[in-house]
Amino acid sequence: MNIISAFRQLFFSKFYLLIPTSIIVLACLGSAAVYYIAIKGNSPLNSFQMFLCLAAAMSYLAVLLGQFQKESLFKVLLFAFLIETILLVFNLTF
Repeated sequence: MNIISAFRQLFFSKFYLLIPTSIIVLACLGSAAVYYIAIKGNSPLNSFQMFLCLAAAMSYLAVLLGQFQKESLFKVLLFAFLIETILLVFNLTF
């Protein structure tokens, strides 16, 4: 929890600097995950994984453009990073 609270402090203190950075990092992470999912071919599981990756990124962008509170934006950002990282690691290992 100490790492998350330190990142939360950084996110809130440099909010306007980290918004474009988080969009770029989330887009790169998501595109890498979708790339490795797409390499495995077309199956219902792969389509669901691509949909999940897209939904995670879109949820962050929707909360950002909806100008929600910083706390909920941070939670959605962590959720999106977690989902896309899990999908990337899953497709790199299996």
